[in-house]
Amino acid sequence: MKTAYPDLGLDLNFVPVRCETPQAFTRDEIEQYNEEGFISPITLFEGKELRGVQEFFERSRIRLTKYETFRSFHHEIPELYDIIAHPGTTAYLRDLLGPDVVCHVSQYIRKEPDPDSIRKTIYHQDSTFNPMDARCALVWLAIDRAFVDNGCMWFIPGSHKLGVLECDDGHHIAEAATFDNQMPMELEPGQALFFSDMLIHSSPPNRTADAVRGGLTATYASTKVVPTLGEKNWAVMCCGEDRSGNWEVHQPPR
Repeated sequence: MKTAYPDLGLDLNFVPVRCETPQAFTRDEIEQYNEEGFISPITLFEGKELRGVQEFFERSRIRLTKYETFRSFHHEIPELYDIIAHPGTTAYLRDLLGPDVVCHVSQYIRKEPDPDSIRKTIYHQDSTFNPMDARCALVWLAIDRAFVDNGCMWFIPGSHKLGVLECDDGHHIAEAATFDNQMPMELEPGQALFFSDMLIHSSPPNRTADAVRGGLTATYASTKVVPTLGEKNWAVMCCGEDRSGNWEVHQPPR
């Protein structure tokens, strides 16, 4: 399979960002996004603000991680909405997606230490999960320090330009193991990675004895992208407005 939605006729090809006058990223960073599929770590939260973010996830971790089926909470929890729609984050997203940006999926993943883990590392493309054209940008925010041993993200630079690759029912791209340019992306708390939904990436198990690795993934799109099925159930405006009326966005939770 190449997508969970083969009958929708989706365009699953990377479209380069055309931003002649970036306001947050540099021109070199935009070029990196187009050529490699990601942008090197960007600090989004630090100091007192970072501590507030970490405290939120610590006290909310059971609610955010203990659910039977996948769901997002940014349309329900004011503190989480404020994190995914933070002005510092949306300033960067406007350079990648334009002035009108929605967040339609978010997930807090907390990897507990598991030195004897037998879980396989699954390389995948997020575009295969989404019932829409491949036009999304993802932000992966480190809540705790993320390094190789505790399961930091790994990217295959440039793989976003290959189109969508064959995967199994778990969206595992078996041939990704043959790429010789797999790159670990270590982050300090408060740093984030911006990357294309076409980029092949993975997140290995946490094989440490005592280093928790928590991270927040949020998926963003321009309101010009037409969603289908249930994706818009969680959609919120992060900046601008839904001029197209495609998304039926929630009001910010308060």
